[in-house]
Amino acid sequence: MGKIPFPLPSCDQPATGRIEIYTPVDGDAFGSLDASVYACTSHETDVIAAAWTVNLTAYRIEMLPGINRTCSEFYAYLTGNFGGAR
Repeated sequence: MGKIPFPLPSCDQPATGRIEIYTPVDGDAFGSLDASVYACTSHETDVIAAAWTVNLTAYRIEMLPGINRTCSEFYAYLTGNFGGAR
């Protein structure tokens, strides 16, 4: 699995939101979907701010029913900039 280029919270609470992380490409803030980071209510804003700090776009998505993740879990898409396939 790839790495996220910003610090994630150290938390094991249930995630309440999924934060999509994008790398801007050619002026498009949503150019490349690179990762999804799961966060609890207390850390959603922290994850979004950390992404924006390193010039990435962060967009919060509601968790789908039946999906159980822990705060600070992430998935780096293999075809994205953090996944290692490029």
